[in-house]
Amino acid sequence: MKLIKDPVHGYITLSDWELRIVDTFAVQRLRRIGQLPLAYLVYPGARHTRFDHSLGSMVLAEEFAKSLGLQDEEARVFKAAALLHDVGHTPFSHLFEEFLIEKGFTHEDVGRRIIVGNEELRLAIEEAGIDLGELIRLLEGRHRLSKLVSGPIDVDRLDFLLRDSYFTGATYGVIDVRRLIYLTKIEDGELCIDERGRGVLEELAVARLHSFLNIYFHHAVRAAQLQLLRAAEEYGGELTGIAELTIEDYLNLDDFTVWCMLKNNPKSRSRMDALSRRILPKIIFEGRVEDHRTTSWSSEKRRRLEEELAETLNMSARNVYIDSSVIPPLTKYGPAELTMKVSGSYERRETRSWILEMTAKPIYIVRAYVDRGVGEYNVLREKAQKFFKSRGLVDGV
Repeated sequence: MKLIKDPVHGYITLSDWELRIVDTFAVQRLRRIGQLPLAYLVYPGARHTRFDHSLGSMVLAEEFAKSLGLQDEEARVFKAAALLHDVGHTPFSHLFEEFLIEKGFTHEDVGRRIIVGNEELRLAIEEAGIDLGELIRLLEGRHRLSKLVSGPIDVDRLDFLLRDSYFTGATYGVIDVRRLIYLTKIEDGELCIDERGRGVLEELAVARLHSFLNIYFHHAVRAAQLQLLRAAEEYGGELTGIAELTIEDYLNLDDFTVWCMLKNNPKSRSRMDALSRRILPKIIFEGRVEDHRTTSWSSEKRRRLEEELAETLNMSARNVYIDSSVIPPLTKYGPAELTMKVSGSYERRETRSWILEMTAKPIYIVRAYVDRGVGEYNVLREKAQKFFKSRGLVDGV
């Protein structure tokens, strides 16, 4: 047994089979991928990694397994899925995932490819007595525990809300995770929550919303990320073509290697120098929109809009950034996706809550930024506001 001290969950114990998986290169790489890329420029303590988060997710999976009374074999595959759910992340987490999505992939797709195709990791999984096919089925959403790895109350979001809250110092994500774990049950092969857990479920929905608004999509965090993303686009090569890389080449990319690549390339060096000095683009517009079709932009359309806005602002498109972010709802299909179990009986019913109803719709945010020192901001703000409203790209300002 190995002990790891974690500031969020206390001591984490790793058995021999867990340690063999953790010690693989594919998992150790997650130490070099930030959980919240560049958020430390706004929240200095936010330097935690996908590795920390993966261990935390596994801890919560173990607590769920004990509470649900899972047999050892099923508990093992569940814990392995929680540990490996982020193994396919791109450098800088979701930021560079845009380059995967444009090719029709996600980091979950790449993760399953790594689990099956990376010999070191696959052997560690098999030596742990875990059925590889069962693990893939769980990660693909075809297992009774899949929703606890990717779902409304999964171990992923429960850990990242607590962890991100701790390391940023923001208190938005502080929720009673253990109560939710203890009140989650499996009835007739389906997950449901004891009605006594309604309050913590509502707490989760609100905490998640505020974390997105105030941490993940903080305007200055997004400004830094847009600068980095533009540097990667100007660099091109294996970064924008990351979806076509072999497993080995993909695993050799992390935040450190990519930062050095961009820092040492003449095409992207100036942007990395600006990030190093925390010289971030300045926001000149923010608006909301109800219709996702308005903000579902390909990189090509976003560049075209940036060129049009740059022309309106009478400056180079190199100095203009347009961002469209979406805060997804807690559930894909509304509160009805969550089933409540009436305490003390076998009766199940649809979850009814005005708080869950209020957080059931996605929120789309459109922003525009410019590099510092390129013009009078008040004038630029006025022009940008007219630009977005005239094109029907936002509902309000």
